[in-house]
Parts: sequence; structure tokens; C-alpha cells
Amino acid sequence: SGPPRTTSVPMAAARSSRPVDYYDGKAVSLDIPEAIQRRLSVRSSLTPDSAKLILVMVGLPGRGKSFIAHKLSRFLNWTGYQTEIFNAGQNRRANHSPTNHSRAGFFDPSDAERKAKRESIAMSTFEELLEWLAGGGEIGIFDATNSNPQRRALLVSRAAEWKGWRSGDASPAAGGAGAGVAGGGGARFGVSIVFIESICTDKSILEANMLSKVRASPDFAGLSEEEALSDLRQRVSHYEASYVPVADEEGAYIKLFDLSSKVTAHQVFGRMTQRVLPYMMSLHISLRPIFLAALPPGYGDLCCEEGGCSSPNQSFALQLASWVGRHAPSSPLRLLSSTQASAVDAARVVARDMRRRGVGCSVTNVSCLNPLDRGSEAGEDQWATQRLASMGFSQRYPGGESFADLVRRLEACVLEVEASTEPVLIVAHATPCRALRAYFLGLPVAECMCPASSRAAEALANASRSVVELLPALFGKWSEEIHTLEERGENSEVLSIDDAVFSLEGQVG
Repeated sequence: SGPPRTTSVPMAAARSSRPVDYYDGKAVSLDIPEAIQRRLSVRSSLTPDSAKLILVMVGLPGRGKSFIAHKLSRFLNWTGYQTEIFNAGQNRRANHSPTNHSRAGFFDPSDAERKAKRESIAMSTFEELLEWLAGGGEIGIFDATNSNPQRRALLVSRAAEWKGWRSGDASPAAGGAGAGVAGGGGARFGVSIVFIESICTDKSILEANMLSKVRASPDFAGLSEEEALSDLRQRVSHYEASYVPVADEEGAYIKLFDLSSKVTAHQVFGRMTQRVLPYMMSLHISLRPIFLAALPPGYGDLCCEEGGCSSPNQSFALQLASWVGRHAPSSPLRLLSSTQASAVDAARVVARDMRRRGVGCSVTNVSCLNPLDRGSEAGEDQWATQRLASMGFSQRYPGGESFADLVRRLEACVLEVEASTEPVLIVAHATPCRALRAYFLGLPVAECMCPASSRAAEALANASRSVVELLPALFGKWSEEIHTLEERGENSEVLSIDDAVFSLEGQVG
């Protein structure tokens, strides 16, 4: 028998056996269960941004897939990624007669021959996308119905087995979940697939989408509107017979509901969460104009941009307020301005005039709308215009910004404008206004920054006293009109600059 044996316990083990207060804020080492570690290993494999990305549209006809695809393409190209849309319907129309390959009967799933032809057209279009990626493209958008798991699995399999060669040093593209492509004997690059599904159940939105489609699509040429709608509804019924929404086990996806702000995402990480996901949450189909107005330099601040400072011109804000009052007399206005004194003052004048007319006007001052930072060249105004004309997208002013930097900080502004269902007036400066115009019109940023690049770019020069109006068009595109501000007479009812600014001090921010 004998006395009881004493067991020695190491100090660390003794400490770990003591009760731990979860809320005391002290660091405590944790043992992560093996099951969670396995999940985290999947997460870490999805997080890195792949060199190439394929966005695969999913959804029934008339659900706004092409609208989303065009919006995404314009946004991603604007941010600096080489992006292209590959549309299976366009491929079908270009290579087959519309009479036999555009009517509802061609989409009948019970017709094996026509089904095989549709699959052939889709995969041929997808092969074109892959070849484009091999040639230097970064983000390909595959615009087709892709409405069943078999088609989607085939796309994933083809991307996984594809051995693409890197052509030069492409910049990293937005990341997403999917199959990586790797191999020896050369510089291969990875390809990721993210499904973008548009689900639409709102009857009013469906009717609006279908009307837009039959009025604009060549598939319905020669048919009356009633005949075209009937044919489209029959086509939809054919697809509904085999339509299955994207499931979690298929991989990464983003789903947009009723072309509105309801979005769900699965296995989407990296730049997809930083750019594409917030952008899609801002999308809607409300129609409203966007107004761009570049301020004269020297009014209320010391900003000199593109050719030097002129004498302060306080009448600009009064002219702008009068023009907005005549052009948008009854619609509530969303007004965004830079944080520079000239823009803040002008925004207050416009807001005061709108409210005096009994029209709502919300004002937000944001630093992302401030002028391009020219760094050490800020005072060298003699060559400023020539410099803007010769700069590349990523070329940076010494100690200042590049156009890419400007676009990056303007992304938040684009999301706010896209999300607005009200008319938007942007009161800023020449360079941010031109960069925003490039986004809405789908133009290369570097080609739009010089005043001589177009009439609209010239209208957005600091001393032009003009407004560029952007108007929504089909497929999420925009057109533009240029308006010249008029001099006001002596009997104007608009308040003076001082009255408007000081009476609103502290009320509008």
C-alpha cells in the first residue's frame, strides 16, 4: 500500500487547466478541430486571385443576363482589366439563318438534333473565349443561358483541362473560385470560373425585360410585338423544362435577384468581393440622368489644373443652379461634390435653389472627386494639357497619381451613382469628371483625359461652363448630350453666392 503517489503536472498544463474567462480580453491559444482546418484549407485555396477569370452568366431568357454582362464588362474594363463578352446568341445569329435558328422551336429540348446544335454553338463560343484569354485577355464573360448543371459542369471541365499559355506579363485579374490550370514546360496560368446567375420573379420586371428584348434583338425581326412576345414566352417555357439554379457544390457563384440589391454569394473571395460583388449590389434598372459639371479653377480654393488658374468666376454656381432648376424642375436630386471649397460652395448654391423651388436635394461631399494629384508637376501648367494627352493608364506623376489611381478612388463614387434611383449631379473638377464619363460611355480612360480628345472632354474643361448629361440606353449603356450654361439676367430670383453659402453653412455636408 503506502502513501498516495503524487503526480507532477507541468506548469503550462496546469495553467491551461485553469478556467478561462472568454471575455477578459486575454490571448488564449486555441486548438482548431481537424474538420475546421479542412474547411480553412479550401478557403485558402480559393482566396488568391487567379491570372485569368471567366464569369459565366446563368439564367432563363429575358432575365437581364446581357444587361448585367454589359455593365460588368464596362466596369471591369474601366478599372484596368482587359474584359470581353462572348455571347452565344450573337454567334448563333452570325453563323446560322435566323428563320431556322431564332424561333422558339429551335430551343425545344425534345428535339435532339437542335439540342446538339445549341450545345455546339455554346461550346464553340466558349472556345473563342479561352483562345482570347490565351492571347492576353484577363476576364472573359460567357453570356448564354447555361441553365442546367450538365452544361455548367462541361464548362468547368473544359476550363480545367485547357492548357493556356501566358502571353506576356498580364496584370492580376479579379479572383474567384474554380479550377487552376498548371503544367510543366512553360509559363501556364490559372483559370477561375464564377457563375453569375440572374433570378427574376417580379412580373413587372419580367415584362419590362421581355419588351426590351423583343424590341432590340434581331431574333424577332419581322415579327409584330405581340408575335415576338409570344415566341419569347414559348422559348422561356422550353428552357424552364430543364432549368436548375446553381447549387453550392458547383463552385463559386453570385446570384442577383430581380435586378435589385438582393445578392447571395458562395465561395467568392479576393478581388471578386472587393469589386464585382459590391458593384452588382448597386445595380438596378431605374432610368435617371447623370449630370457632370467641371468647376472653374480659383473659385474658393487655390486648385490649379490643366492650364493654370483663372480669376475666380462666382457666377458659375448661379448659372449651374439655374440650369438644373430648368432642366430637372421636379425630380429630387442626388448631388455629389468634391471636398474642395469651390465644389462645396457650388453644391450649396444648387441645393439652396432646389429647396427654394420645393424640390429635394441631398448633398454629399467626397474626397474621391478631388482633382488628379499631379505631384511635383502641380505648378508646371505650361505643359499640363500635353502631359494628359501622352500619359498611359498606369503612368504616374512624380510624387502624384496615375489615371489608375484616380479610377481606384472613384470606384466608390461609381457605386453610389449606380445605386441611386434619383437623378445625380456631380460637381467636381475636369479630371475626375472625364474619368467618370469614360466609365459611363465604356471608353478607355487614358484616351478621354485630354480636353482635345472629344467635344465632351472639352466641355468638361475647367472654364467651359458646360454640363455633360448622360442618358441611359439599352443593355445598361449610356449616351451623352452637351449643354452650355447661359448667362443670367439682372432679374434672376436665384440668391447671390454669399447669401446661399452662408445661409447654408453647417446644413449641407
